[in-house]
Amino acid sequence: MYLTALYLENTGPISTCHVNPLFADNDGAPLPIVVVGPNGSGKSILLSHIADALMTFTEQRLSADFSRWEDLRDLYFRTGSERAIRSGEPFSLSLLQFNTDVGDLYYCDKVGTLDQSDFAARLKFPFNPVNAWQRGWRREGRYKSLSFAGNVYSEFPADEIVKAEIGAGAHAFFPATRRENPDWLALKVLEASVKTASSGSDAQHDKQLVVQTCAAENISWILDILLDSSLTPNQFQQYQRELEGNTTLSGLSQDLGKRVAFQQARQNVESILQTILQDDTARLRLNFRDVTPTRLAIELGNGQVIPNLQSLSEGQSQLLHLFATIIRYGESDNLDRSNELSEITGLVVIDEIDVHLHAKLQHDVVPRLIKLFPRVQFIVSSHSPLFLLGMEETFGRDGLAILELPTGNRINSERFTEFRDAFEYYRFEERVEQRFAAGTKPLVLTEGTSDARYIKTALSLLGEEELLAALAIEFVGIEGGKGAKSGGDKGLNKFRNIYEANASLFHPPILLLYDCDTKKPKEQVGRLSVRAIPRNADNTKVTRGIENLFPADLFQPRFYHNRVEEGNYGERKQIEEFKKREFCDWICDERKNPDDFANFADVVKILKEFVAQHRSAN
Repeated sequence: MYLTALYLENTGPISTCHVNPLFADNDGAPLPIVVVGPNGSGKSILLSHIADALMTFTEQRLSADFSRWEDLRDLYFRTGSERAIRSGEPFSLSLLQFNTDVGDLYYCDKVGTLDQSDFAARLKFPFNPVNAWQRGWRREGRYKSLSFAGNVYSEFPADEIVKAEIGAGAHAFFPATRRENPDWLALKVLEASVKTASSGSDAQHDKQLVVQTCAAENISWILDILLDSSLTPNQFQQYQRELEGNTTLSGLSQDLGKRVAFQQARQNVESILQTILQDDTARLRLNFRDVTPTRLAIELGNGQVIPNLQSLSEGQSQLLHLFATIIRYGESDNLDRSNELSEITGLVVIDEIDVHLHAKLQHDVVPRLIKLFPRVQFIVSSHSPLFLLGMEETFGRDGLAILELPTGNRINSERFTEFRDAFEYYRFEERVEQRFAAGTKPLVLTEGTSDARYIKTALSLLGEEELLAALAIEFVGIEGGKGAKSGGDKGLNKFRNIYEANASLFHPPILLLYDCDTKKPKEQVGRLSVRAIPRNADNTKVTRGIENLFPADLFQPRFYHNRVEEGNYGERKQIEEFKKREFCDWICDERKNPDDFANFADVVKILKEFVAQHRSAN
């Protein structure tokens, strides 16, 4: 069951908002929806209407006329007070359409003064069945209803369809007030139970629709998964024998096959943990019976152990239990779904998904967790530009919908690019500390990856092995699948700013080695040296970068690529691009001619002075 259309009018700050959620063209999977806007723009209100529809479905009271709302208000998420009507307007109206395999479900909620004929005239499509199938509402007051329009294949009563959908799907609403208690909290000072708008049918499925805290249920469930996936020594030996005989999983005995299959369920829970902790080797492990508060611990790749799940931070704990709940709900009528996350379907609504989350969790982790569930429709609100940028990075610009309230218009993350720059600087700072703070050798940082390779090759070919062994020569930036980032003179400048703010973090002396074209003056800032490579006046072909030090005749035509760029007026410009990496590979790995590096003598001199200065200071 997925949300396929939403129409809100005159509710809170929202005047008119009409949303049609998008689905992937290739396989029909739902695209994530992120609702943004300033405080007071109606984000929580929009999500509350979706949650109220889900809650109403659990009541299975299709086509009911809730005229006596005062008798039923405790059973539903929204109380429907006239205070929710937009100021100065006579009514508020909420219409939602949900698609199932056998037809469409419709939710309608009207408060205030509105004639049904007026509604029908203005909203013929896609909400016409709401008007056509209802007995009609009173012009005044509150009206709420559900209806069902089955397709030609539908042979099931509407209430059975709702019951099946709620039972089989991972449908949940996580409000902004969600919390998970840490192990240090004295629970007696809090209200132990949180009253939520759960109903009889909801309890029947053992799924609390409004999920504020769920650690206790999830810890018990994870323990069940560990038990289901455990193998006795005899079963393990049998499994190994059958693997050696090329027996497939489906060919194993029923009990053994299910236990082996449930090992994937355990891995799925661990993959959530690994993503949150950013440790691909993190594993669940069992504590002994006398360990409190729970028997579940986490073993990290470095050998450290988190003694229990309650020892996670608030943000980590919320993410673990939120996404574990999706698996638990998704497998409720078919345990095999916990083995294959792509088989879990449902509608998950999360208000303020970035609450309690550090910048890296917002940008790097949450989008990856959402992507683990391709057939769950996520509708979330967020105040975080970093989360939006991370979602676009993970799903692509066309792989999600960002809706701005109160209008509901679709936008992209271009307006938040300044936050991307700030976040890239933050990540650069963090990685700089991780890479260089604990070093012992004097450190030389260069503008580019090829610079470091050239210098190391030059020292080796020019007989300066001792100098090469005495130094750590590194590119200042970050190398990744999409190329190098945070390099160049700007990267060295960033490093200098970080060093000056946190000099005590860096133990070895550091040399920032700039290219000749920067014309950087010689400086000494504590244990930080700043130098620029002298220019080779004989090379008039290549006048910038460390490549300027090489003889001009080495830059053969094969190291240049021609491309044509078309201008706004149809003009065509031919541009010649230098194949920097290919040239570096040829010079350093194939040619290896000491004569090519004759002009690197000036670089050697700078490095020797840097090492000598460090030794004299010690």
